[in-house]
Amino acid sequence: MSFLTLFTLPEGMVASTTAYIGEMFTDASVLIYLALGLPLAFWVIRKVMRLFPGR
Repeated sequence: MSFLTLFTLPEGMVASTTAYIGEMFTDASVLIYLALGLPLAFWVIRKVMRLFPGR
């Protein structure tokens, strides 16, 4: 059985590509944590402030 090869990848290209993608997600993790953490922090602060009645 013979398979038709339309293109070939250089040796190590898949490994370097996945390493690059992993590095991008590692760098973006800080932004993701901020995007999730800031609204959560404001929500918690608002809930805590509602526990204490105003003067």
